[in-house]
Amino acid sequence: MVEGMPVFIKVDEYKDIIDMIELTQEKVKESRALLEKINELKAEEDAELELWSNSLNVVDKKLDFIDRSLFEPRY
Repeated sequence: MVEGMPVFIKVDEYKDIIDMIELTQEKVKESRALLEKINELKAEEDAELELWSNSLNVVDKKLDFIDRSLFEPRY
C-alpha cells in the first residue's frame, strides 16, 4: 500500500467498526470502574486486617505480662 493513498471501505463496515470501537470504549470504562471498586475494597480490607493485627499484638502483650507476673519468682 502506498503511503498517503486513500483507503476505501464499505459504509456498512465503517459503521460496524465505529460500533465496535464504542462498545470497546464502554467496556474499558466499565472495567476501570470495577478496578477502582476492587482497589477501594482492598484498601478497606487492608485497614481491617491491620486493626486485627494490632488487637492481637495488644492481647499478646497482656498475656505475656500476666504470664510473667504469675510465674516469675518474687523475692
